[in-house]
Amino acid sequence: EAAPITRSADVLIIGGGMAACWAAIMAAQAGAEVLLVDKGFVGTSGVTATGGPNHWNSTRTLPYFAARFFDAEGRELDVPPPMSGEAAHLRALARALEAGPVLADLSDAPDALKQGLRRIQPASLAPFERKGIDLFRDRFPVRLFGEGTVRGTGGLQIVGAGCETNVPNLYAAGDSATRELVAGATSGGGAQNAAWALTSGRIAGAAAAAHARRTGRRGDTPVLAAGTAGLRPASTARLPDAGEGLPIIQAATIGYDAALWRCADKLVRHRDAVEAVWRTIADHGRAEGLGAVALREQAAMAACARWIVAAALARDESRGMHMRIDRPGTDPAQQSRLLVAGLDHVWTRPERPAAQEIAA
Repeated sequence: EAAPITRSADVLIIGGGMAACWAAIMAAQAGAEVLLVDKGFVGTSGVTATGGPNHWNSTRTLPYFAARFFDAEGRELDVPPPMSGEAAHLRALARALEAGPVLADLSDAPDALKQGLRRIQPASLAPFERKGIDLFRDRFPVRLFGEGTVRGTGGLQIVGAGCETNVPNLYAAGDSATRELVAGATSGGGAQNAAWALTSGRIAGAAAAAHARRTGRRGDTPVLAAGTAGLRPASTARLPDAGEGLPIIQAATIGYDAALWRCADKLVRHRDAVEAVWRTIADHGRAEGLGAVALREQAAMAACARWIVAAALARDESRGMHMRIDRPGTDPAQQSRLLVAGLDHVWTRPERPAAQEIAA
């Protein structure tokens, strides 16, 4: 077990992705003493994850616009092209993947893509080359990658021009921060999304350093432990299995059925199942050492799942990546972001127009 480490700094940055690294650079250049922490290694989080030397996953979708798909026996699958509307492409792949392995074949890709991909998206080829796969000659297995709260829409609400949140002294950037005002209701990892990671990191880092200069370091102020679920149980403590609730959380958030065929009945069942996981952790969860880290991670995932399902139930329509088979149309009256929060009690409400103007 690692010994506790005590450090002080003007600006504390949580995370090691692109936004966090830029925040650290900007804060340090502004003269702040900076501490950056990440549970892994810097450069392996956020949108930088697939660029690292130890990663195989490639989540870049441009090449697949030219792909054909086959099952394990070599039979070509009837998969509509991407952007076919109503998620037809994703739904066809999901059904096929539920039946067995699916392989992609890009041998018929246009020459312009074959010749230009390394220049347009150099990170797309690296994972395949590490595996010895010729992207435009070999068939290779694929799956739908459920990214959950990463590179999707939503996140901590930005309430000021410096990426401030409504929590004093807390700034948000990158995947942690909401970015619908630049990305709309459908998001990803490239284009304006990568620009958001870089730009929001620079803005947040500079703003946090300026705030630290104005307020000064308060080393004599006692730090109050605010964490509860997974750390300080509300009832009798016991040592739960940190992975026990994970399949329930995944089914509610990134499961094919939950993500692509949403409806009220399913969402209610997922809400109740995730709520039971949360209550077990909040009321009884406690662990020691690295087990406490795993349990706290599960508590965070359960909290996010509760918010996701609550927002999906409240948005009684289909919009962007939120697709409900019982409400397939878009309702102009719901053209507003939803705020969702709460731990003991989850609440949702439309964001006030004034708050949207401030964030813009």
